[in-house]
Amino acid sequence: MDSSVDGFTTLSVSGRGGFTRAVTATDLASDGAKYLSSRIESKKLTVNFFLQASSLSDLADKTGKLKKLLSVRNTEVSFADDGYRYTGTVTSLTFDDTTLHPTGTIEITLSDPYCYSAEKTITGTGTSVNLSEYDDTGFANLPAAIEFTSSEGISTFQVTSNQGKHFLLNQSVSAGKKIVIDFKTLTCTVNGATVLSSVSLNSNFADFRIDHDTKLTFNANGNYVIRFEVKKL
Repeated sequence: MDSSVDGFTTLSVSGRGGFTRAVTATDLASDGAKYLSSRIESKKLTVNFFLQASSLSDLADKTGKLKKLLSVRNTEVSFADDGYRYTGTVTSLTFDDTTLHPTGTIEITLSDPYCYSAEKTITGTGTSVNLSEYDDTGFANLPAAIEFTSSEGISTFQVTSNQGKHFLLNQSVSAGKKIVIDFKTLTCTVNGATVLSSVSLNSNFADFRIDHDTKLTFNANGNYVIRFEVKKL
């Protein structure tokens, strides 16, 4: 907003660091209750801002532009002092006064309470890779993509993790051809050609999680590229 609306200045942002957890429990005949389950709830960010205008018409123009920018739903939200991105919807815009230099508040509801880093990349050659570059946040995330180019012809391609996840492509792949597993779009290609029908149904496609302690192992030697975003609360 600071660069999109002339005269708009962010004063403070609160709510990024906390969280609330809803607990489901059943009361016991004795003291207390028995825990059943829990979930992290949506969180709310509060942005305090200052808007400077030179006239009433200028204020109206800037307010209109601000409202237009804030009307987008479930969109990416980022801040200059934070390397992580959030996804949310503006649920409230209020002004504290009616002067030409009002302060105000923007409330953003984050349906997804987690935030995500810019995409990181690990490249190398071999049959395994440690993902220690994934910050130790305590929260695993789906990788963006795994690319692998085998140095030899293989009858099948498999990548497994030390945490029980695996992906199996039941198709022969010649040496030098790139295999791309895109976990965001749930697609798999070999040299750009779709091979989704050859992916084993037992593969952890939609739930192949990685974290700081993950080690990936390939069933052949080759060049790999791992792309991922770090997830934190």
